[in-house]
Amino acid sequence: VNVTIMQAHTNHNVDFILALILLLGSSLGAQVGAKVSKRLKGDQLKILLASLVLLVMVKMLLDLLLTPDTLLDYIGGH
Repeated sequence: VNVTIMQAHTNHNVDFILALILLLGSSLGAQVGAKVSKRLKGDQLKILLASLVLLVMVKMLLDLLLTPDTLLDYIGGH
């Protein structure tokens, strides 16, 4: 395991900051989800999940169809 971690760090195959953020977010999300699931019924959880999926779908659809404010964004060159 140590060799794999050292190789990933050396070759920059894994973004360790992003991995840490994902680890913290999923840990906190699991705790919150467990507490919410104790208070809500199964049908309410299904509606909550379906609403979340629909909101993400609408966001992705709007991002796909609406024209951005700037078509080109250049930061600078070499």
